[in-house]
Amino acid sequence: MIGDIKETKECQLKDPMDLFHSGQVVKICAPMVRYSKLAFRTLVRKYSCDLCYTPMIVAADFVRSAKARDSEFTTNKVGDHPLIVQFAAKEAQVLCDAARIVCPFADGIDLNCGCPQRWAISEGYGACLINKPELVKDMVRHVRSQIDNPKFSVSIKIRIHEDLKRTVDLCQKAEAAGVSWITVHGRSIEERHQPVHYDAIKIIKQSMSIPVVANGDIKTLKDAEKVHHLTEADGKIKRR
Repeated sequence: MIGDIKETKECQLKDPMDLFHSGQVVKICAPMVRYSKLAFRTLVRKYSCDLCYTPMIVAADFVRSAKARDSEFTTNKVGDHPLIVQFAAKEAQVLCDAARIVCPFADGIDLNCGCPQRWAISEGYGACLINKPELVKDMVRHVRSQIDNPKFSVSIKIRIHEDLKRTVDLCQKAEAAGVSWITVHGRSIEERHQPVHYDAIKIIKQSMSIPVVANGDIKTLKDAEKVHHLTEADGKIKRR
């Protein structure tokens, strides 16, 4: 629980960007609903997972409710790092408030701009944000300006547009606002089981000067090697 960790006042936080500067492909465990809690993260780290995410957490509920914080976010002070907390948010200040709460205990936050579920989109969260580049830019910039720790990462996860120029524009706006890296799920909002557009991820990677993480249909290390060859991305998100 967060309350338990506060009493220790010592979490061995790490700079996630060091992974991307290592020269190796970064192996990442995707944020998964109901699965990506502390026990599961502890397990995958034993099998050479470099970076883990929490499940997506609704930032407004997290900020408003101590009960939500205790049930949604659990970590420990030594073995659960580097750790990224993924939030669903649609307001810059709410995201900042959530980031401030987890900053002493996590190594960064991720703004989910890729969830295609109907409930998320109807609430203004997830994949609908790829059509609001100025809002995404504003949210990234607000967190950057209000979190004092320069090593605390701020990343986003997105899906692609049918017109890839819009996706590149979104990514470049986020980069200008100070985003640490961008995870690209190579499908559009409407696509579910269609083939992943790895060519699109490669184009986005070539358009950016920050790390780009490839996401979509990566289930084994062999898949990760194949996707790295196809996209030249810096990291690969793997699902169980």
